[in-house]
Amino acid sequence: MKTSMKLILGLLFITFPLQSFAQKPEPVYSIVRQIHDFDWYQQQARAWKQEIDNGTTNKMAWVYWFRANRMATFSNKEKWDNNQGNYFMPQDKLLKLAEKAIPNTFELYFLEAYINGSYTPVGSENIMKAQAINPFATLILPDLLNHYEFENDKANIELTCKKWFESNEMPQEILITAYNNLISLDPNAILIVYGDNDTYPSWILQNVQKIRPDVMVLNISLALIDPYRERLFKEYGIPQLSFQNNSDRTTQTIVKHLIENVHNKSIYISVYASQDIYKDYVDKMYLTGMSFKYSEKPFDNLAVLQNNFENKFMLDFLKLNFYYNYAQSVVNQMNSGYLVVFLKLYEHYLLCGETVKAQNVKELAITVSKNAGNNDWMKYFEK
Repeated sequence: MKTSMKLILGLLFITFPLQSFAQKPEPVYSIVRQIHDFDWYQQQARAWKQEIDNGTTNKMAWVYWFRANRMATFSNKEKWDNNQGNYFMPQDKLLKLAEKAIPNTFELYFLEAYINGSYTPVGSENIMKAQAINPFATLILPDLLNHYEFENDKANIELTCKKWFESNEMPQEILITAYNNLISLDPNAILIVYGDNDTYPSWILQNVQKIRPDVMVLNISLALIDPYRERLFKEYGIPQLSFQNNSDRTTQTIVKHLIENVHNKSIYISVYASQDIYKDYVDKMYLTGMSFKYSEKPFDNLAVLQNNFENKFMLDFLKLNFYYNYAQSVVNQMNSGYLVVFLKLYEHYLLCGETVKAQNVKELAITVSKNAGNNDWMKYFEK
């Protein structure tokens, strides 16, 4: 009996750690909301595939499995390639499995639209099917807004932005940064943006809060799509652009076209945009806020930057917040965009002998750097 009891206890001891270390399936969000390392995405891909294999009725398991796959490729494509098999697989193969397992569902239509692109006929058709099942669900809002943008359906653009704003899915910190960017631009400016968190919050503020609707917010990636770019350029009175060949179809070509052909509007490029898109004009880009303003001639951009920072920007959220934000890791990285502003002002204040202002800016920079895990910036504030 003692031997049997020892054996049972031994088995329990072995089994318990295995169960305790089994990865629990967790919601997997896009990297525009949460940032994890490759190992976490790998664990989640394995966990959600296990849920599916066990016959879960939760159809979101397919969305989370897909996202774990996709985000893992962003995190480390080489590792993803080396681990393809049961739980890591190409998205078209995963989609075929989903089509058999969850046909005619909201979740499947979302995957079809996302994988094909909401600007394609297949993507457009499926986002409308998803919309019919679950109108304005937060899962489909980005693709839904893209769809209406491509259709130039202004009533539904405004409605979708309103629903997105009311859902509270968009972190307020990201909305505030979009506000700080928009509010600091010249009238009727063109603002070139790059990613999701640079684009959608600006559209939401323009359509819901009517903040700077005069500004043309141009997502440089979407502008590569001919019908969308042609319609937008026509609407804003910008000369049309025709690419000479595929090698010329680049974001750099679009920026060059705008700079050379638009002379009645100020052109700004967000600090979050890759410098590669304006590498030929770096010496003519002047920081004025959360964007760089293109100018053929030098001007006192520090005076403009200081005015925006001291009189227009909302910044309290950088110091402290009082609510749980599931997207905090992304917010912290977004806040790093302020560091280039802080550094310029810090140097300016020191040069002018305004040591109190310089210290205040430095303290903000310390907080932002620490939260983002980006302490390398602090060496520039050691003067």
